[in-house]
Amino acid sequence: MQVVREREDYIILDDFLEPRDFSLMLEYAQLNDYARNPKWIKPWDLADRPPWQSGETVYHPYKKLPPGDPRRQYPTGTALDLLIDRILGCKFYRSKFQSTCKSMTARSYLHAQGSSLDWHNDAGRFAGAYAFYCHPRWHASWGGELMLIEDDIPDELLPEKEIMEDGEIRRRRNWNVIHKEDLSELLFARTTSTEFIFPVPNRIVIMRRGLWHKIGLVKDQAPMARCSVAGFFLPDD
Repeated sequence: MQVVREREDYIILDDFLEPRDFSLMLEYAQLNDYARNPKWIKPWDLADRPPWQSGETVYHPYKKLPPGDPRRQYPTGTALDLLIDRILGCKFYRSKFQSTCKSMTARSYLHAQGSSLDWHNDAGRFAGAYAFYCHPRWHASWGGELMLIEDDIPDELLPEKEIMEDGEIRRRRNWNVIHKEDLSELLFARTTSTEFIFPVPNRIVIMRRGLWHKIGLVKDQAPMARCSVAGFFLPDD
């Protein structure tokens, strides 16, 4: 395992799994069942082609999933357990998340040609997120890069808007997820430092919540999908 770059809010690690474990993860990824989400998930732009995704796996050391829950629970008996174990054991996770997070999720994604993911910051109930790349090879011209804004752009800078819920007018800070002009103006005004991360096989990126990031378009000439296992660290149940 090699530290490529480490900052207060994120880390990039190469050769994250041992060669045999990575080979097992490649087989795990290609044997998964995938489907496209029938709903529009807001971080994806309306023009984006959404990825194919697997079902979700949950790591929770003290709690069992209820009967009928469609998610799988760690340990799964598959190669995914090797990845989860490695994440839980790495120094960045232990120092940033172990004392405050109670659970962790994992899901496989296939970003085929023409797919991407627009700017978002994994706010809400998440404490952080990760993405592990498990395609057998990649090329610098195929796209699919993770673009990360290093500047602190907190939710408090988003415009405050009135919404109506349960018959009452409430105020909430958010951006318009359809035209996104307010978000564009904020990112233009506040962004001076960025990181551009190639989806190198057997690389993982772990980040704390609040970092604005996006996935670049996977080019048409890419002969395979950009495959990742990604998930969130959650401070609650």
